[in-house]
Amino acid sequence: MPALQKFHANVARHVKSMDKNICANVIRHESIVTTRAKAKRVQPKLERFLTKTLRENESLENKLDNKHLRFLQPPDVKTLGNKIVDELSDRYQGRNAGYTRLIRLEPRLGEDKAPMAVLELVDSNFDIKFWYTAKIVARLQLQNLPLDKLTKYEVSKLIKFRKNGQEKFDEAVETAKKEFFKYNAETGEIEDEAIKQNLKNKPRDHGINFQKSKKFHTKERFDKQSVELPQSPFLA
Repeated sequence: MPALQKFHANVARHVKSMDKNICANVIRHESIVTTRAKAKRVQPKLERFLTKTLRENESLENKLDNKHLRFLQPPDVKTLGNKIVDELSDRYQGRNAGYTRLIRLEPRLGEDKAPMAVLELVDSNFDIKFWYTAKIVARLQLQNLPLDKLTKYEVSKLIKFRKNGQEKFDEAVETAKKEFFKYNAETGEIEDEAIKQNLKNKPRDHGINFQKSKKFHTKERFDKQSVELPQSPFLA
């Protein structure tokens, strides 16, 4: 006879508690490394929690009375409540969704070889994609190469909702030049000879548009143009 109980209640409670702890750690540390299965399971819950909490803050005088904060464990509400209602609400003022980002990593070493991932809050000071893109732009600038379309698109997404995004990104590019490529701003030269030789390896231009789908035959988007619509005859 087939079993009617598909899951055990204690297992469901444990998974729910574990997801709440992961959400709290993402908010506390801005980013965590976990297995890809857990990250995919937690990401929509964290997105939903932040959306409801930040939306409720707009109509409350005492923001700590937000009922949606009860999603977290009671100790986490005491330690993270002020950060959510003050810092995150100010950071994500122009956002309605998209507070987190999932970055895939290589499988971890060991017997299980479980695929890993980084689950992080966007627009933070520890944004991995922000610094990774800044390193790419710094390398292209030192090689005197223009930015390709895909890199320009990624930069525009990173600085769109970030406060003083262009200024902070330019500062991150200058920091990447110093830290990763040993660039001396006073002399305008690279101090490490090995890095200087490595920068001579410039990327080839294969004429491939990486924004275009390889699977489907799509056309490139055209630039937006202003169009004057005629007045409706029903409004005359």
